[in-house]
Amino acid sequence: MISFLASLSFTKKYIFALSLIAIFSVAAYLNLVKLIDSQSDDAKTINISGQQRMISQKIALFAIYYKTKKLKETVDLMDDSHTYLLSLEMNDEIKAIYFSKPMMLDKKVKKYIAKSRSFLEKRDGSSLNYILTNSQPLLKDLNTAVSVYLKETELKIKKLKNNELFIVVIILVTLLIEAFFIFRPANNEVRRKTQELNSQKEYADMIVQINNNAIIVVDMNFNILTFNKSAENMFGYSAEEMLNTKLIDDRIIPLKYLQRHISGLKNFMQTGELKNRGSVIELEGQNRDKEIFPIRISFGMKIEENSKIVVANIQDITKEKEKDNLIIEQSRFAAMGEMIGNIAHQWRQPLSSISAIATGAKLRYKNNLISDEELNETFIKIKDHTQYLSQTIDDFRDFFVQNKEEEIFKIDEVVDKSMTLIEASYVANKIKLVLKKGDEEILVKGSSSRLSQVFLNILNNAKDVLIEKGIENKIVMLELFKDENYAVVKIKDNGGGIPDDVKAKIYEPYFTTKHKSQGTGIGLFMSKRIIEQHFDGVLESSNREFEVEGEKFVGAEFSVKIKLA
Repeated sequence: MISFLASLSFTKKYIFALSLIAIFSVAAYLNLVKLIDSQSDDAKTINISGQQRMISQKIALFAIYYKTKKLKETVDLMDDSHTYLLSLEMNDEIKAIYFSKPMMLDKKVKKYIAKSRSFLEKRDGSSLNYILTNSQPLLKDLNTAVSVYLKETELKIKKLKNNELFIVVIILVTLLIEAFFIFRPANNEVRRKTQELNSQKEYADMIVQINNNAIIVVDMNFNILTFNKSAENMFGYSAEEMLNTKLIDDRIIPLKYLQRHISGLKNFMQTGELKNRGSVIELEGQNRDKEIFPIRISFGMKIEENSKIVVANIQDITKEKEKDNLIIEQSRFAAMGEMIGNIAHQWRQPLSSISAIATGAKLRYKNNLISDEELNETFIKIKDHTQYLSQTIDDFRDFFVQNKEEEIFKIDEVVDKSMTLIEASYVANKIKLVLKKGDEEILVKGSSSRLSQVFLNILNNAKDVLIEKGIENKIVMLELFKDENYAVVKIKDNGGGIPDDVKAKIYEPYFTTKHKSQGTGIGLFMSKRIIEQHFDGVLESSNREFEVEGEKFVGAEFSVKIKLA
């Protein structure tokens, strides 16, 4: 081979070498085209399969909030996606997942879609219960399917890459033997261009994966490299205004977060470690009009030899927060009905006393049987009762006027206030209310009115259960104490406990065991959300035995656990 090449002129050597390179380049091109086509098809399949995971969870979310239009669109999309996946050629492992036991994913998906359509048509509780119960198991099965699709794709790509590697090796050998001095300078340029293309492809792939929300990319000098259309709509700035400017001012970052943001970027650029990588956190953004709005943000990164970039994936959650607040208000209005009944109980005895005192004094006055001193005592008694009524109004007003600002407060005062608000109703229904606490001061941070709403929800539920079950010696006990770094409030009743068939459902929205006229099913749902989201705490329930004055009782126990301030 070498002697053959030596006999050729430079031009023939050049032409021969170019011909070989052209042949192998065409082979490499065809293999690359096949690789790209395969990746495109597989990416579409994986994308649709992956979408089904998100769609299955959206169906459950839209069903919970009765977003019928979005629910229908999402169910149709899942149906179409499933039909498309079934139309594709499948390997044995994929077929087993969809059509064989134990998974039978095709059957599960179709049933999930059917139950969703049933819920759209009938609004029946059984369909909603099926959706909520099976959304997570279905997500797990869909994850399995996606992983198999990924595995199959990786095998295809690996095979094509091996072909590519084989061709490249032949090209390199040919270059070394045939035209080492001809192509050496050009080879360095080709390698540089190849690295640039690979880098650009990886960068483009990363952007494609997260382009549903606002995408902002920042380099190691804090210059903005990418500011997509969603970012323009969200923040009100054009890409031309933001690109190649530094992300270290308060244009889109509220001033209170600015220093924290800059410190995090500097730390990443220096160490290559991104503090919140892989986490989804809720912060606030700021638009061009300096309006603050809630956002959900996650970060990605890319590190090369001489450069680092951070990718921010941002979602505007203003509407989501508005929905949360609407549900909170709905829960609060439901509690108002209970409070109006409590006001009636609180006022009944004082008003009766005032009437009796005034009537008696009037008769004694007409018959000249009352002295000035007795008349004065009568006025004092009436005044005391009216002051009690006034104080009662103040107590209930404090509950209705919700304080959303965070504050540090004594948790025992909130417990006492909640007991005061419910006390008359308990007395009217012959329910004994017992409080067990120590003298130690326990401070927590948050909204005291929201916490009072939680306690009242649980206390009202306990009252309803005891009345409904006709318990003769009705007992509700509150226990308040510290547990390491937590304040714990336990509310127990002797209603026999929570039935096993509803234990898993009591915190679901709109689930209630009461008649429609008595319950909305959002009390415990909102209580759990308030404790978890506004107090970073835990609300748990179980059936327990407890003791009051030496007598043992069995019933439900609701435990509220909040970090100490």
